[in-house]
Amino acid sequence: MENSFRLKPIPLWSPRYLIFLILLSATSCGQGNNSVAEDSKTEDYKGPIIDMHIHAFSDGNPLFGATHPPTLRGETFAGVESAASQKEETLKKFQEYNIVKAMVTDGHLWEDEATDAVLVGQANLSPEDIRDKFKEGTIDIIAEMAPFYSGIKADDTSLDPYFELAEELGIPVGFHIFPGGPNYGFHLMPEMLGGMRAYNSNPMQLENVITKYPDIKIYIMHGAWPYLEDLKALMYAHPNVYIDIAVVNWILPQEEFNFYIESLINAGFGDRIMYGTDQMAWPETINRGIETVNNADFLTPEQKEDIFYNNAARFLGLTEEEISKHKSIVR
Repeated sequence: MENSFRLKPIPLWSPRYLIFLILLSATSCGQGNNSVAEDSKTEDYKGPIIDMHIHAFSDGNPLFGATHPPTLRGETFAGVESAASQKEETLKKFQEYNIVKAMVTDGHLWEDEATDAVLVGQANLSPEDIRDKFKEGTIDIIAEMAPFYSGIKADDTSLDPYFELAEELGIPVGFHIFPGGPNYGFHLMPEMLGGMRAYNSNPMQLENVITKYPDIKIYIMHGAWPYLEDLKALMYAHPNVYIDIAVVNWILPQEEFNFYIESLINAGFGDRIMYGTDQMAWPETINRGIETVNNADFLTPEQKEDIFYNNAARFLGLTEEEISKHKSIVR
């Protein structure tokens, strides 16, 4: 018996045919819109940059001459050989990328050669010494504070004198939690990073500090990755909490960086994300960190400008005169 089940052609005047054409047209339009979006990446940011996380070292630092182990992107970076080359190569990057301000831990080692650009950060001093140096104008920021490497949390009472001083004098604080150091750093550099523990790295440890010193100006170095939801909660509760994106912008895969930053922006915190590198002995990390932000296709030009400059300018309290001067120079 002949199979009676057959597909019948749809007449051109049939309502079903018209519906088919409408659906086909909608699908085609959707595909066209997607291709436009892929081709409409915002231009690379060319304006002034404030880097909230750089280091200056003296000769003898064990990082000199060392190659950075493969990042989670699979990249390595060749280390400079001396303090002189570290300073020279980093300041060249300042010129190349229009880095007009940089928080440099132990920046007094470079200050004579980059007075306008260097914001001197120090933390490995007594509170009394920090007070004196701040009043003398030879220290600008308490940074980076990194008790994490010794297994000490932010709300340990031994750190209270530093936070109390910071609030009293209005000194910004850069507080290191996680990640910092290379991935798998405990296993690669136990002599330097042996005290770090992942379970001590949640940014919520700062809440007791902020509630005790509610007027403190503080930023979390390395963006508090990977504690995204806890960071959102902390930033929601406390408007004085900022982050820098140092290390995460060159050690994580681009996709992970995008996910993290886009989630913070979608939650309403795009005005408190600041650019940073954490350049130590590998100047090329500055290139990669800046490229990572520019390659984040979801960022608008205005959002890139906020991350690279505006948010840090507000956090640091730069004057309108300083801001106008910086923005008059474009790469």
